[in-house]
Amino acid sequence: MLFKNITVLRADGTMLENVNVAVKDGRFFSIGKELPWGEWDSYDGSGRLLMPGMVNAHTHVPMTLMRGYGDDMQLDRWLFDRIFPFEDKLTGEDVYWGSLLGIAEMLASGTTSFSDMYYFCDRIAQAVIESGIKANIGRGISCFDKSKRFNDLPAFHEMSELIDSYHGEAEGRVLIDAAPHSEYTTRPDILSDVADFAASRNLRVQLHLSETNKEQLECVGRHGKTPTIVMKDTGLLNLPVTAAHCVWLSDIDMEVLAECGVNIAHCPQSNLKLASGIARVDKMKKLGLNVALGTDSAASNNNLDMIEEMRTAALLAKGITQDPCVLPAGDALYMATRAGALSQGRTDCGDILDGYRADFVVLNLNSSEMTPNHSTLSNVVYASCRSNVEMTVVDGHVLYCKGEYLTMDIERIMHETAGRVNSMLAR
Repeated sequence: MLFKNITVLRADGTMLENVNVAVKDGRFFSIGKELPWGEWDSYDGSGRLLMPGMVNAHTHVPMTLMRGYGDDMQLDRWLFDRIFPFEDKLTGEDVYWGSLLGIAEMLASGTTSFSDMYYFCDRIAQAVIESGIKANIGRGISCFDKSKRFNDLPAFHEMSELIDSYHGEAEGRVLIDAAPHSEYTTRPDILSDVADFAASRNLRVQLHLSETNKEQLECVGRHGKTPTIVMKDTGLLNLPVTAAHCVWLSDIDMEVLAECGVNIAHCPQSNLKLASGIARVDKMKKLGLNVALGTDSAASNNNLDMIEEMRTAALLAKGITQDPCVLPAGDALYMATRAGALSQGRTDCGDILDGYRADFVVLNLNSSEMTPNHSTLSNVVYASCRSNVEMTVVDGHVLYCKGEYLTMDIERIMHETAGRVNSMLAR
């Protein structure tokens, strides 16, 4: 593909006006004023913006099936009265269709990769491969049964099979991560076993960390230390980790995470909706932490729209610090793109550079919400919406264009998910 006379917005907010962008063999081939030699399928970029695809650094994509099922409830009631009973009825086929529904929503709003923690992960991987999107997939690990070790758990065997069957599949679009759920659902010795296993298989790690004040305080009561220190003592933080939420970190916790090079997946909308609190992103960034963005699940958000998440993150940081200069538009864009790619270990993704993988979004600038255009960067972060997404491309393959899905039957996906939800509710 060759995009002629298009505006490019890089991950750091840098603008390139009226340039030509060539994509070849799934990567950016050339970016600049000069036209590349050869024959190309050309696309008129007038009035269009090409930017990095967004990376959803923390979600549970099959939970689209529970969108709106437990709203406006206390967290414990939400979990025990609504979510856990619903999840107990799920089958692998339910997870497959729910995953496709979530992937469709993400593609339509400019997301090109996501990090997921759930179960029936082989079906999530199948949905990822068929749709063309990228994903880091982790089988959630939890255990308080004192008679069990990690090797005894179904999660151990399922994760081992996942690694053997899917790690690096689809030309690297699918990666398998270790995914211990959290301190409050998993014994420390199990966490240590997971750390050893992940190190032996050269895996990245996803986990939940200090999402609620209750989690933080009860952990101190159990162990005399915070969840961050528990994770450090188990050896998990010696690995490349993405820690989701991190709302109630102490200053010492943040310093430990920075020293260990932990990635943060900030989930502002989910944290607000569940009244979990507000993460101190400004403090994290000052310590040098790589802070990415995640939507969490559609059961607690209630959408998977990273454009919304980017705007919410920027506004929330300003409001909590009472400083309008905190988390400017360029920083929010970086969190939604390059920071997310780095959290997944995808070092050649998340930006518009020669040789990088061609994961990008084309936005239509000719719309009422993007007019006037005093600052394209500001318009993207503070004014744009999913309706501005004209094209979503992964590894040079167009997956979504002008309302059409090129790899997915969206009508069937919506029909299948609706039928499966009705069946589960009847049971």
